[in-house]
Amino acid sequence: MSKNFPRPFFPALLFAVSLTRFSPFLYAEELPAPKSRATLIDPGPAGPATQGPAGSGTQNVSPSPIHRSLAYRQVAANLDPDGVLYFFWNAEKAIGALDQKLESVEDMAVADPSLSLDEKAELRKDFDLGIRLLLQSGLQEMRAFGFSSRELEPGLFLNKTYTYLPERFGFLWDSLGKAPHGFQFLKMIPENTEGFAFFDFDLGLLWRAVFKELADSDIPEVVEWQQRFSQKVRAFTGLGLDDLLGSLGDQIGIIVTLNPKTMVKIPLGTEQYEMPEPAAAFLWKVRNDKLFDRLEALLSTSSKVAKVDEPDLRMRVLEGSEAMPYLTPTLARSGEYMIISSSETLVRAMRNAESGKTPGISSSSEFNSLAAGMPEQGNSVAYVAKRLQKTLADLQLRLSPMRESANPLMEAMAAKFSRLSENSAAYIVSGATEDGWLATEKTTKDLNEVVGELLTIPAYYLAGIGIDQLKQARANDALAQIKRHLATLRTAKDEAIAEKNLKEGRMMNKQDIDEYIREWPQSVVGEVYEIGTVGQPPYATAPVDLGNYHAGSKIEP
Repeated sequence: MSKNFPRPFFPALLFAVSLTRFSPFLYAEELPAPKSRATLIDPGPAGPATQGPAGSGTQNVSPSPIHRSLAYRQVAANLDPDGVLYFFWNAEKAIGALDQKLESVEDMAVADPSLSLDEKAELRKDFDLGIRLLLQSGLQEMRAFGFSSRELEPGLFLNKTYTYLPERFGFLWDSLGKAPHGFQFLKMIPENTEGFAFFDFDLGLLWRAVFKELADSDIPEVVEWQQRFSQKVRAFTGLGLDDLLGSLGDQIGIIVTLNPKTMVKIPLGTEQYEMPEPAAAFLWKVRNDKLFDRLEALLSTSSKVAKVDEPDLRMRVLEGSEAMPYLTPTLARSGEYMIISSSETLVRAMRNAESGKTPGISSSSEFNSLAAGMPEQGNSVAYVAKRLQKTLADLQLRLSPMRESANPLMEAMAAKFSRLSENSAAYIVSGATEDGWLATEKTTKDLNEVVGELLTIPAYYLAGIGIDQLKQARANDALAQIKRHLATLRTAKDEAIAEKNLKEGRMMNKQDIDEYIREWPQSVVGEVYEIGTVGQPPYATAPVDLGNYHAGSKIEP
């Protein structure tokens, strides 16, 4: 293992790789949609199990036809097979034996003869920790995945994804998928909200599960990192890690609003971009006031913090700036939530919507058209409106020219993809079911358009490579020509030094060698030639990068 790589993060990296190692597009089974669900029948009893090696006492596990049919049937029952897109992936072989595949990688790694016995033992501990994290996460319980898209009416589509998890357990699912519930928080979302997302997330449960595996790893560096991390948390928050996690609830949310009645200008480099007044708030359900009180104590050191204490509302508001008066960073405690907002106004709007003083998101015609007929319970919900999509697309286009090193072709591709979503809106609800995870989305964007653009990515990539190769070849030709010019100048310089008996260190110029050269070199890319001092070769400086020479650096013969 590289000694420059932080060892405590190796198991986490191994676990992360396991999450992405097996892409659905590598192992997918894209099956034709049945005409009706009644045609999905078991193919008959499975054949005899295949035995492993003699005396092993184990069997080579392989999903039987009945199991595969069951997985397909369970996925298909939650999707719409008669639509514009339908996809099914049987993940049992790819993910079910992932730990065994990682063990094979471990055996191969520790077989390296250049490693000492101690290094091999350390490497095994790292792999073992990563594999334990994988097993405890519950990722391997995923059996199948499906996706469908159906056009409800012109310009309106219903997309569904279903992940089949017949034996759901593990810290990933436990921290994200408690019992589905209603979305009471929708009442506090203001009418001018252009985007929001709320999802269940029990950080304490997730962290304790991961921390336990780290503590049991018997890896000194990992245990030491745990201790340092806990100390840093206490130093920053004034709370022990257990106290901090114990104060956090199991739900996170974000709200973004745009006020079209008030246009503001935001600085983008040297320019100003005019847009509807933005505001955003981050919400975390909390069990007590410990974290709020600690953050309030940190803010209290500033004289620019205003305190607001009302029934069921505590706010600490930082004074805004003249350049961006709409920014008044606010820390609030309201109801079950701790709120960090860019604006006191947004916190007030949330309170007013919840109490019924002002209209909420349910008064938005765009939101209602998407929410109609959608599930009313789940573990997460998200919404994005057309205005927000368009604003984000415009911002990306404005920012593109500011990236000096940007590849024009890649920027064009990014702009094209951003424009794909600029006139789309979507509302998505997802949550746990009895044997899996269902996500339902209603959107104004046909995913076939997105898929069509995705298919062009290889062409963009190849075109980018081709353009880079052409540029490199052109730069190499220019560099070769410049070096030929410098070789000519060096020959003339050497002759002048010999005939005029010039002393070491004397600065030379064009007039010193005019009689020894037929003509002064013509510029290739705007470079400037210098004769230099006696004892040193002539050189050129170019305003652009050429090969390994950066712009402005000396190019010598």
